[in-house]
Amino acid sequence: GSWGARISGKPIREDEPMTLAAMYYIGVDGLGNLNLDPSEINAQSPIKIDGQAHNLGEFEFVLEQTSGVNIGEPIHFFGAAIPPETAWRAKDYTREVIVRKVQRLQQSGVTDLTPKEFFSLSDEFFGGSAPNLLVFQMHYDAPFEFEVRFSSKSSPNPATSEAMTSALTKAIANFDERFEKTFHLEQQGFSESMINFAKATMSNLVGGIGYFYGSSIVDDSPTYEEGQMEHLEGPVARRPSPDPRPTLPASLFTAVPSRSFFPRGFYWDEGFHQTLIGQWDNDLSLEIIESWFNRQDKDGWIQREQILGDEARSRVPAEFQVQYPEHANPPTLFKAINLYLDRLHNVTKAQSGDSDSDNLFKHDVTNARLVNPELASEYLAKLYPKLRANYYWMRQMMRGEIREYGRVSRSRVEGYRWRGRTKTHTLTSGLDDYPRAPRPSLGELHVDLLSWVGFMNRNLQNIAAIVGEEEDVEEFEDHYSAIVANIDDLHWSDEHKAYCDLGLDDDDQSVHFCHKGYVSLFPLLLGLIDPESEKLDHVLDLMHDPEEMWSPFGLRSLSAKDEFFSTGENYWRGPIWINANYLALDSLKTNYINKGPYQTKAKKIYNELRDNIITNVYNEYERTGFVWEQYNDKTGHGQRSHPFTGWTSMVVLIMQMGRAD
Repeated sequence: GSWGARISGKPIREDEPMTLAAMYYIGVDGLGNLNLDPSEINAQSPIKIDGQAHNLGEFEFVLEQTSGVNIGEPIHFFGAAIPPETAWRAKDYTREVIVRKVQRLQQSGVTDLTPKEFFSLSDEFFGGSAPNLLVFQMHYDAPFEFEVRFSSKSSPNPATSEAMTSALTKAIANFDERFEKTFHLEQQGFSESMINFAKATMSNLVGGIGYFYGSSIVDDSPTYEEGQMEHLEGPVARRPSPDPRPTLPASLFTAVPSRSFFPRGFYWDEGFHQTLIGQWDNDLSLEIIESWFNRQDKDGWIQREQILGDEARSRVPAEFQVQYPEHANPPTLFKAINLYLDRLHNVTKAQSGDSDSDNLFKHDVTNARLVNPELASEYLAKLYPKLRANYYWMRQMMRGEIREYGRVSRSRVEGYRWRGRTKTHTLTSGLDDYPRAPRPSLGELHVDLLSWVGFMNRNLQNIAAIVGEEEDVEEFEDHYSAIVANIDDLHWSDEHKAYCDLGLDDDDQSVHFCHKGYVSLFPLLLGLIDPESEKLDHVLDLMHDPEEMWSPFGLRSLSAKDEFFSTGENYWRGPIWINANYLALDSLKTNYINKGPYQTKAKKIYNELRDNIITNVYNEYERTGFVWEQYNDKTGHGQRSHPFTGWTSMVVLIMQMGRAD
């Protein structure tokens, strides 16, 4: 039960001064306490604290500064007896302590202190003599390193600095070897600095995996008849008598888009996260995927945003906390499962041929559900009913209207629309402010959603065959043929030479609303266009046109020719997003660069786009020290949340893909 962590820091740019106050806190959130006397706290490193907790027993905690010119300086602190289960508010408590100190100094007329002295913690205890929260503050103006070590007193092997050094040295060597075996970046000729960038990016995604627990807020009260409310903007769910209620507490094991900005689970993001995590640690990824599907309700619905508990809700505006059981999100976890099936297929082939590839996985516990066919089948058989339920929930809840508006298509049922629309936003699609039909209505059909349903179907076919559900396979095949047909019949615009949404004009006539961009690409992104189709040629031209989607830094989210380009909040109206660019590259490589009459064009786009993405994301990391949420299509500069080692970390997979010869 012992553990340790070594924390270090240095300036991003050596020519700039560094001023940092590092705070480290330890809290006992349930039954237990920290055993110390305020008079016995030594303000110098190392600081040692004894404690005991209900589930941990007795322990010793050590904080020790191990490197840097600031080692001899005092460590400031405060302790407090706080209410149970509020240790997550350590930052709030710390702010209160500093504000009180500053106010006291101001009232007493003290003005001749340095900022470091002015804003140091107050070295005192609040709320009694038995604190369950301690916060330590260390000031640095140069590179530094410190350790925190937790030793269980029931263990014969306490955490020591020497033991940490030995373990870290071994772990780093093993990590470097495993990273190259997994991604082959050195083999491809990437520089040492680019490989280090890839290691840091992937590691921060994996480091963001967390266990979340608590209630969520769901409103499952009756909805309006949508025809009565479709003219209104405002809340994304419309109800005559809203009744949001907390659910029973539940757990989720998941990665997060950004530990500092979005520290919670997002369904739309998580499938992309698992494309990379699954490549690194297959079975860890499968645990996370299973945890997400354990959040499914009896109908097959999964909350698109997992805001579990008070801590999570403290980071979300009140109007976005409530989840609605008619709201979907792109089913990206099916992409992660799709890649698991690919890995499983490759390993099975290697095993049957007794090739060297088999040896890579044979004794690796991270890949047990790859190398052991029984474990793989058991996992898929357990997951399959939940995947199937999610698919049928999507088909039923998102079903759109086709014949009601005189539309002609080979299938009467394969058309879908995102629920929860407003005039300016479709949050449920994941593409928030991407322009759609100007008037939300029952008559909308969305090409990206139909493509996602087709992608779900194709993966379910494969799993159903593996687990022996032959009747389901036949039914899914019929669905799939109809979906692919209707993508062309309903959503292809001969006028615009693009795939477009359908909506209603002012006379309630069905018309295409063509805002060229990521939405137009979804049939290609998810591999639903036949490589022989002439429509593929037009879609490739749209991608590669610098006046439309092409930029030197990646594919724009919206065509530069669109009337809404770079307008409003400009979230999905032009900036470059790595998740969509990854889907484009993955699909081009898998489906189009070696098949059909347009493979030369597809190969050229693939190689140029891959180079552009890798170069820009790496250059911005070198320039700023961060991986970003999105990138500017004119300058390539990172924008919005950072660090954002969620789906932007998929740049590592893009590096792994290799060039197409």
